[in-house]
Amino acid sequence: MLPEKQKQAYRSFYDSARNNDILDSKTTLLIHFATAMALGCYP
Repeated sequence: MLPEKQKQAYRSFYDSARNNDILDSKTTLLIHFATAMALGCYP
């Protein structure tokens, strides 16, 4: 679906947003939904 370079950038962002000690769980979930929808992967 995405070129390899974009997949790597998305994975890097996703991992950093998921595995953090700063954002609360609700904010983390909203980031996941937003990035999925931006890529056209609707939940």
